[in-house]
Amino acid sequence: MKERFRVPGEWERHEACWLAFPHLAEEWPFGLLPAQRSIAELCRAIAGPGGEPVRLLVRSPEVERQARALIGDADGIEYVSAAYGDCWLRDTAPLLGYDGRGALCGLRFALNGWGGKYQMPFDDAVGDWLLGHLGARGARSPLFLEGGAIESNGAGTFLTTASCVLNDNRNPGLTRQAFEDALGELVEVSRVVWLERGLEHDHTDGHVDMIARFASANTVLCMQPTEDVPNAGVMREIASVLHDEGFSVLPLPAPPAVFDREGAPLPASYCNFYVANDAVIVPTYGVPEDEAALEVIGQAFDDREAVGLSARDLLCGGGVFHCVTQPQPTPP
Repeated sequence: MKERFRVPGEWERHEACWLAFPHLAEEWPFGLLPAQRSIAELCRAIAGPGGEPVRLLVRSPEVERQARALIGDADGIEYVSAAYGDCWLRDTAPLLGYDGRGALCGLRFALNGWGGKYQMPFDDAVGDWLLGHLGARGARSPLFLEGGAIESNGAGTFLTTASCVLNDNRNPGLTRQAFEDALGELVEVSRVVWLERGLEHDHTDGHVDMIARFASANTVLCMQPTEDVPNAGVMREIASVLHDEGFSVLPLPAPPAVFDREGAPLPASYCNFYVANDAVIVPTYGVPEDEAALEVIGQAFDDREAVGLSARDLLCGGGVFHCVTQPQPTPP
């Protein structure tokens, strides 16, 4: 068996956070500039003052110029030239951790454009580039999947969804046991907790980082709906499974229906936050529930400041803050 490595919990310290600046106009139906502004604001929130170093991928000198203009004079941000698809590094970059000797490692799944829906050049190459750039050992899974489809508690327990992992558009015929065995060959796994499905209108087929997130090894945040919010049945089902699996469940409010500029429903979620070294960056939607979500997440991570940032423009492209960030953990 190959030497396995540990995927940390996101609340553990980070050496840096990797992001990528949006540059594919065709991926942003309501304009590239709003998405770029969102990433610029996110970079500033993570980096400072005195926060977590940001390493921002830029596709070309022109893209770097655009990024610098929007981010402004901010400390702690390094611009790194690389080829990549767009900004979804949670899904396309390796999940990073360390083996027992303290060597940096990265888990890479095979990629097929989120089940063949969104094929972008260099999505399947940026992971190899990052491993080489960091001098990290690559652990390669033959399964088609994205990083946002699994959530680690840092102690060998993973959350995932059957609707994504077992979907015929990624891994036809795959069983739960086969996935658990394949994952356990590469990273330290004690158990995998399966949730059946994610949010409606989520074009990832139900990534777990939109519906349930660890706040500690045995504590999970998930949304608790009122009767009139979208996905109420899914949210209740998720909380029930997590309770039955023995987790302490912290209920987040659920946002009301959120729509794009043409009136199409969006999979709005407060679960897609990013846990930086000194802050938790929380997606907000300009609704009353935002304040309560910030309070709950701030209490869950009481050693960090809960910072709310508007997420609507990024969500129109398919995801928010967890989807676009990839932490590089601090060496043990």
